[in-house]
Amino acid sequence: MVMIVTTTWFPAGKSSEVGKIYLEVLKQFPPDKTIAKAIVRVGVRTTKDGMKSFSIYEIKEGKLKEFMDNYYKQILMFSEIEGYSSEMEFYMSGAEALPLIGLEMPE
Repeated sequence: MVMIVTTTWFPAGKSSEVGKIYLEVLKQFPPDKTIAKAIVRVGVRTTKDGMKSFSIYEIKEGKLKEFMDNYYKQILMFSEIEGYSSEMEFYMSGAEALPLIGLEMPE
């Protein structure tokens, strides 16, 4: 199972604009449990440079491309906000990673 952590950064002064677009994204792209399970839908905090938010998803088998297509469409909705940036990180579970080095996750 692939896990994806998405992280975004934006100026604190753009929080209202980001929030409004976020609500629009939820309308246009409602959560689809056949594609991914949200482990953390959204977490937000302040930083010395502004705001940082993150989400964590478990991607269903064979649904990675569909998830990525939807995610990039969502990110494009924020593209006009000056100072907004985003990244997507991919992770394996420990149970998937350990066999790569000849080990096994205990039960």
